[in-house]
Amino acid sequence: MAATRPNRRSLITFALVLAALAAVGIGVWVFAEKPQTRSAGKLCEQLARVDTLSTSIVTLDPTTLGPQVAELKRGASVAPADIQAQFTVLATFVEEIADAVRASPVDKKATLTSALAERQSRVDEVTTAGQAVEQWSLANCGTSLRTTTTRR
Repeated sequence: MAATRPNRRSLITFALVLAALAAVGIGVWVFAEKPQTRSAGKLCEQLARVDTLSTSIVTLDPTTLGPQVAELKRGASVAPADIQAQFTVLATFVEEIADAVRASPVDKKATLTSALAERQSRVDEVTTAGQAVEQWSLANCGTSLRTTTTRR
């Protein structure tokens, strides 16, 4: 029995598909999101974007809380090594609390109180991390992370 030879059209189609896959692979490699460079300057820029986070948490305003928490989380990707661990602890804790509050269909204030109570064992760690981040921010960015807004 004679071996069948692929016809010319099949070979051309195969070559075109292979070239297209290679082009897509190269495109993904070239345009893939590169990891953020960690630096004090970049973290200072990111912290400027979360300047109303404490107000958003106090007021539980869903229109500002979500975006502020997202910006805080992005800060963890640019935090330099000297504050990265503390920043990550703080950002993770705030995100957990905000997620619990956003998920609540009813009394957001009661949900906040409950979410904090459930995480009572971590309060000392988070407080220490928060103080370190604030001191770092003052020393490196010249800004405080605290606001004095209270809910009325």
